[in-house]
Amino acid sequence: MAVLLLLTAALAVTPGTACACDCIFPAPAKQMREAEAVFTGTAVAARRPERDPFGPIPPVVYTFRVDHVYKGPPSAEFEVATPVEEAGCGRRFDTGSRYLVFAEQGAMGSGLFAADPGVPLYTSLCLSNRRVRPGDGPLRKEDGFQDVEALTDDLLAALRTGAAPRATAATTRPGASGAEPAPLWVYGVTAVAVTGLALAGWRHSGRSRR
Repeated sequence: MAVLLLLTAALAVTPGTACACDCIFPAPAKQMREAEAVFTGTAVAARRPERDPFGPIPPVVYTFRVDHVYKGPPSAEFEVATPVEEAGCGRRFDTGSRYLVFAEQGAMGSGLFAADPGVPLYTSLCLSNRRVRPGDGPLRKEDGFQDVEALTDDLLAALRTGAAPRATAATTRPGASGAEPAPLWVYGVTAVAVTGLALAGWRHSGRSRR
């Protein structure tokens, strides 16, 4: 009886560690239809919500700097949540590497996360995420790696062309020509000089009449 109680307590304290991820991979075309966002981007940050010592392990949230969008809003940045452990179907993304990411919506409603990640998009090992070579254009077969990271013909056909993300205010140069605006003191000096020249001309014309 004591052994059974100990096992039950261990499972309650560490939920998800005793399960294994068992994926049935849908066809890429189906994943494309069901995804909320599909993009290529570089993982630039990873964070975890604060954990309750007696609660479940919260997911990790990755931030991606996006270079090409195949589906979803043309944002320059996406946040995507995933379980921490591979046993819970979590997908790990290395900071500084570029990935093809399939993100779905409604993780809390699906019961995937016991703790709210605070972002609407999630992904897992059971989607066609791939690490790809650096770049910023539509994916080609040579952009993939071997084995499980390969870009297959059916995957590329499902992606089609896509589009580049919209420029954000931080990346847009001021001015249509790309030149920096002049400082305010330049305008002040110019106004004083013009006024001085006008006054000198007026005095000179007065003297000439006299």
